[in-house]
Amino acid sequence: MEIIVDKEEFSKELKYFQGIFEKKSLIDILQNIKFTAFENNLIELVATDLEIGLVSNFKSEVVTPGSFTLNGVDIYNIISRMPEGNIRISDNNDLQVFITDKNNRCRFKLSGMESSDYPQLPISDFSNHIDIDSDQFKDMIDKCYYVLAPELKYNVGGAMLQFLQDKIELISTDSHRLSYTASANTHQNESFNEKVFILSRKTLVEILKIAESDMIRFTFDKNNLYFKVGNRILSSRMIDQKYPDYKNVIPRDIKHSAVIDREDLLESLRRILIFKIRNDAVYFKFSKNKLVLERTSQEKGEAHDELDIKYDGKDFKCVFPGGFIIDFLTHIEDDAIIDISDESDAYIFRSKPSRISEFLYVVMSFNI
Repeated sequence: MEIIVDKEEFSKELKYFQGIFEKKSLIDILQNIKFTAFENNLIELVATDLEIGLVSNFKSEVVTPGSFTLNGVDIYNIISRMPEGNIRISDNNDLQVFITDKNNRCRFKLSGMESSDYPQLPISDFSNHIDIDSDQFKDMIDKCYYVLAPELKYNVGGAMLQFLQDKIELISTDSHRLSYTASANTHQNESFNEKVFILSRKTLVEILKIAESDMIRFTFDKNNLYFKVGNRILSSRMIDQKYPDYKNVIPRDIKHSAVIDREDLLESLRRILIFKIRNDAVYFKFSKNKLVLERTSQEKGEAHDELDIKYDGKDFKCVFPGGFIIDFLTHIEDDAIIDISDESDAYIFRSKPSRISEFLYVVMSFNI
């Protein structure tokens, strides 16, 4: 196999694959990208961790068709640091791959592995699909993925994607907090109505990386989900689990609301969390038009910060993990609004709806 690629374009394409590889994988070939060059000057890149997979096709000069696999991190690091211009990549019959710049002054030799040993990725013809606006879906993912713990893959380790007739919902929870976001279903397909899927955190993160075009095309089969963006297709093994009943967590009987300047609250929390102790619990004490944040540690001391807010309800106090609230504040742009119910230990954090999506963030208060 022998191909000639542009350094900048090839490096950009390889970068999309860097999140696929699992550092702790015991199967060496899963650290590799499979490269296949076809006679029609089409080059295909494939990577998988057996849970998700990414396929990319792009045009470049193919001198000799063929296929091999190379360590995905190594090839990306090499290509991204090569001199600008064309790069020649070729192999011999002993799976030795040679990489040279256009002047043959910068040269590398890497050991490859047989492409025939590489796992086969599932495929779909997208005959039945639904389109999702890319900016819309990225905004929804950005408001949900951080709630999910990276080490968890199933059930509450994933986000629930639900298609309704008029909107698309994405919900994530770690059992201590919940993020709900929804956007208009502008490209309706009746066969997707009421369909529910669970997406792993890793799948969400990889969609954020590849979603550069205006549209994401989505479909599914019995075992896998597929997301097509331009010349790339991300496949993800379907998580066959029942998602928790999130609707019961969201308080309905809202008695009062507090409106707080986003930047003021964010800076106050960052100050109050300077003390590093075994947890990041912060006392929120509400009174008329005032919020007091407090944090106490026998070893470190005390912190106290007051904020002017808009609130005319009864005096009360609650305790939140400060990091949870910072997560919320870094994903909104306007004032923070806290909805308070007398019937629940859960509190709704929200902001003005953006032009793209609706967003609710529910946090359970610690027992005082």
